[in-house]
Formats: sequence, C-alpha cells, structure tokens
Amino acid sequence: MNRTIGNPRLWERWKGAEQLALMATFEDSASCTRVKGFCQGLMRDLGERCKVIQHVWVFSTFRMAELQAIAADEAAVADLVVIAARQAHGLPEEVKSWIEKWLQRKGERKTVLVALLDRPYDGLPSPVWVYLKEVANRGGLELLVDLGEGS
Repeated sequence: MNRTIGNPRLWERWKGAEQLALMATFEDSASCTRVKGFCQGLMRDLGERCKVIQHVWVFSTFRMAELQAIAADEAAVADLVVIAARQAHGLPEEVKSWIEKWLQRKGERKTVLVALLDRPYDGLPSPVWVYLKEVANRGGLELLVDLGEGS
C-alpha cells in the first residue's frame, strides 16, 4: 500500500503494543531533524506503555560494508523503517545496497516503510519516491510518504 501521511500518527497494529522496533536513516542534518520529529510524534502517540527501540543511521555510514550489514540486520527485525532524504537526487549507491541487504534478510516480516521526503519542485514523483515505491512493492512493505509541510 502506498499512502501519503501529513503528520506522524499511530497505526492500528501498534495500538496495544508494548514494544516497537524502529530503524531510521537520514541524509543530512535537515533530514535528521525530520526523523527526530517523526519519532517524537510516534512515541507521543503510542504513549508511555509502549517502549520504542530506535536505531538511527546517517547515510554516509553505509559506505562501510560492516556498518551497512549491521544496519541491514537492525532493519530486518524492525517494525518500522524510516528513510529521510531530499528529492533532488536519487539515493546514494551505498543506501541502495543497504536496502537490498535489508530486503534479503527481512523474510516475511510485516514492515512499514516511511519515506520522509522534500516536496518536489515540479510536482512529479522524484527518483527517490519512485525507487522506494518499487522497493515497497518488491519487499511486500507498506509505504507511507510524508512530503513535509502541506502534504
């Protein structure tokens, strides 16, 4: 499923959860701020009874194969994977490599992929959005997209 979200909100499947595993990765300081805001909103929505286990990575760490493998293992057991990126360019090759490793390791696990993206200037889907839609379809992921202000 591919939906656009405007604000972080609680998904039905986690209403009664005691724990939620979240893995997030981001491109730069601006996208890191978006990840932090998303996570804070999610934790507020889930409430104190649900423990959110967070693993957060910056894209550049995926240049090291060892760290890429660790992050792929974390994503493989996550309930929610968040990718925050700018729309202007496609994802770096090391990020795509990490995504492929993650998909190979996740098995049949039901995972939600949240894409925190900048609103495209021309209104057309960006290469990042198109790629993540393809990843979601291939990996059996629910894809939720947040295009920032006014989405």
